[in-house]
Amino acid sequence: MGTDAAKAQGLAGRVVRGGTALVIRQVLIHGLSLLGGLVLLRFLQPEDLAVYAVITVLRDWYGTLSDLGLGTTLIQQSAPIRPEQQQGLFCLQCLVSLVVALALTCADPLIVAGFGWPTQARGVLTLVGWGLLFVPLRWIPAILLQRELLLDRFAFVEVSETLSFIAVALVGAAAGGGSWALGWGMVARFACGAGVANLLQRWPIGWRWPWKSELRWRLGLGYQAGLVLTLLKESTLPVLLGLLLNARAIGLLKWALTIANLPLVLPLSLDRLTFPLMSRMAQQPEQFRLWVVRTMQLNALVVWWLSALLVVLAEPLVHTLFGNQWLPALPYLYGLLPIALVYAPLLAVIQAHQALAQPEVNFWLNCSWLIVLWPLSWLLVPQLGAMGFVIASVSINVASLVVIVRASRIFKISVFQHTWPAATAGLLAAATGYGALRVLSTMNLPLVLLVALAMSAVYAGGLWLGWRDLLSQVFAALRAEFRRTRPIQEAGS
Repeated sequence: MGTDAAKAQGLAGRVVRGGTALVIRQVLIHGLSLLGGLVLLRFLQPEDLAVYAVITVLRDWYGTLSDLGLGTTLIQQSAPIRPEQQQGLFCLQCLVSLVVALALTCADPLIVAGFGWPTQARGVLTLVGWGLLFVPLRWIPAILLQRELLLDRFAFVEVSETLSFIAVALVGAAAGGGSWALGWGMVARFACGAGVANLLQRWPIGWRWPWKSELRWRLGLGYQAGLVLTLLKESTLPVLLGLLLNARAIGLLKWALTIANLPLVLPLSLDRLTFPLMSRMAQQPEQFRLWVVRTMQLNALVVWWLSALLVVLAEPLVHTLFGNQWLPALPYLYGLLPIALVYAPLLAVIQAHQALAQPEVNFWLNCSWLIVLWPLSWLLVPQLGAMGFVIASVSINVASLVVIVRASRIFKISVFQHTWPAATAGLLAAATGYGALRVLSTMNLPLVLLVALAMSAVYAGGLWLGWRDLLSQVFAALRAEFRRTRPIQEAGS
């Protein structure tokens, strides 16, 4: 009994530390990215962002295809990960990396010509392709860290990657490198991630053919199928619309999508905590249901707060911070913001099905998204321009609502009952912000920050009224973990 209690306490400690580390990681990464991005935007043109959009799509496709979903199966499996499984996955990724590098080398001039990029962008994709050869060395340590919920170490890896990208990209952009600066920054990111991950988590590096490594291919392909469809949907912006719109319009849409997705960054990051945790609880129905609810509530807390800030302060921030060249993107941003409100509960539902080894739910959801998004984009973009893509993107969430309602019945969860305090607090915060803007005749950056602070205070007060017991439990857990780790640190010193 004492052993079980100790295991439960150890798991709870890792959950608290991991969640705290991921929050701090997101603050650091996005703080650094914001500061670095603001400087980069002074040196870059929308055409450079169009090139970067394709680079990020290629990176995401590589991350999905390079392990055939087998990395997710290693995190989800209950048995320990054997050395031959690690080496087999490493071998598979090395082979895929080599194929991708060769393919990008051949396709580089065709892509530059097909998308109408400036001639100086030729060679950037080749550079990034060969930089992908660093990634397999990072992959296995990252899986081991996530599986054991050692997310404080994992967070350090990702922060170091962000620092390396920003440093190299800024130096290159200031020197007039344009899209080449972004390419070299991406290579630096890959190399730094591989080095730091192996310093923090050692593993038996070796070569073993993947088909001799006892990997769960069928389940892995099921996980990957849903991810492939997700990336197909996301790649619609730079690839599909690249044939219909000019590079400037795509750059504006890329900016709007980036800002509109900010409320989802932390919930998506916490997947590295909630998915392994739900996988451990899959055989304990009550605990599993509790973590689905807690994940949904945490997502709602973050998404409603940041969405309220963005809908009120987007225009003042463009005038005072980003630069007036991004003003034409504001209508796209306002149209895309409601998507995050639907994703808040949807992410928890998808993670729950994935933890139960049910990847087909995510697969069919993404199928329905594509069935709506691609035809609507082809139909609306020629008529409405970039706003046609925004309308198509919002329309796909009808399928998301169907999945949420279905999951509510399966898991016996009331989404409204568990998330209404966050929604109410968000609406109150937005009303406060709009009222403040009407009173203030002029806006500068300090005043924008002051309004954001006032909105956050109203939001926190609304949350406390609706979730007082829940928030008290969270604060108590954080205090308990801090008190438990402090004597250990003092003893070690």
